[in-house]
Amino acid sequence: MRHYLDGKWVDEAAARISVFDLSVLRGFGIFDFLRTYARRPFRLKEHVDRLFNSAKLTGIKMRWGKKEIEKIVVQGVKKNTNEAKDFTIRIIVTGGVSADSTVPGRPSLIVMYVPAVDYPLKNYEEGVRVITYPAKRVLAHAKTLNYLTGIMALQEARSEKAIEAIYVDESGLLYEGTMSNLFVVKKGKILTPHIEILAGITRGVIVELTKKLKIHLEEKNIYRGDLPSINEAFITASNKEVMPVVVIDGRKIGTGAVGPVTQRLLTAYRQLTRQK
Repeated sequence: MRHYLDGKWVDEAAARISVFDLSVLRGFGIFDFLRTYARRPFRLKEHVDRLFNSAKLTGIKMRWGKKEIEKIVVQGVKKNTNEAKDFTIRIIVTGGVSADSTVPGRPSLIVMYVPAVDYPLKNYEEGVRVITYPAKRVLAHAKTLNYLTGIMALQEARSEKAIEAIYVDESGLLYEGTMSNLFVVKKGKILTPHIEILAGITRGVIVELTKKLKIHLEEKNIYRGDLPSINEAFITASNKEVMPVVVIDGRKIGTGAVGPVTQRLLTAYRQLTRQK
């Protein structure tokens, strides 16, 4: 596989940055993550727009234009076209080498390509388990390299045979997953958190699809105490797409099976992304 690093296309062994970069020393940097369908980067413009918003919120000075980064992403797909049918792509902007280990330096741009691997079909046919985890994303509207809380939450989720952890605060307010957005269905209506979350690109696609399918969607606060009364739940992300959730914190959601609203959206999403 070929990856982009500061103006050069390199193989994995040569994809190196300084240990004095703030991304290494402090976990300071930003990124975005997307995938291709039929070797076409899905919603590339939206992902690059979000990357630049993350840069603005963190104070990272971008040395590249949006169109330049989009062009690099597409070039990489072409360079790796013989390696896989589709890819997941990670665009990283580091904090740069810092003279005093705190002040950001000249950032590096890294674009990484990995063959896309779909989740097991069973996850979509039978649904998955998730847990809640007492935490909130730091600087919620920016997609940063700081994943300490997320990794700790996922370790706990895996210990409970769950695929994801949903952040919850002391009042029981639910926010988002470590790497996904949360939706629930109650009496045929979709509800999704909207305060202090990272606006997922896939989340935005789902909002569009609900309008097309004439399914009522409302952005509102959802509390852990609401879970016994909901009928369906699902999480969304670039790699998870629309993944049904049938158990949260060991509690069965609705009938414990994939619900009709979730299934409609999953079908519509796959028709949108995988149509030839």
